[in-house]
Amino acid sequence: MQNDKVELPKIELDDVVITFLEDELCHFHFTNTDEEIQKDCIVELHDAIKDHKKVEKCYMIISTEPGSRMTQEARDYASSKAFDEIAKADAIIRADYSHEMAANFFIRFNRPQRPVRLFPDMDHALAWINGLRDGQDMDSKI
Repeated sequence: MQNDKVELPKIELDDVVITFLEDELCHFHFTNTDEEIQKDCIVELHDAIKDHKKVEKCYMIISTEPGSRMTQEARDYASSKAFDEIAKADAIIRADYSHEMAANFFIRFNRPQRPVRLFPDMDHALAWINGLRDGQDMDSKI
């Protein structure tokens, strides 16, 4: 019997690995903790997702290594209309307390137009995304 399962792309950039878990669900993990994540990294991430996605918009799961930081310019681009055009919602997995503080700052001050929430792990992030897919209110408790 022939296996018709299509392998979804995994893209390895300098500071981030992008894995498409499903056609409309991608996970990107920032791997660099030696220096702040720059805007050009976020632009490259955006362009790679845009080039490889098979649907108009994807749900995004974002994770980092503990100690990872992002410049203001990178946060501004991540919350821009350009990202809103490819992302349905962002589920951010907390790496550590400083990451949680930075992510809360991003949500409150950069104010992306798409739903964004923080989660302690992948299971909670996926549960929220699956709830959004099923029409649940984005603020519903998991």
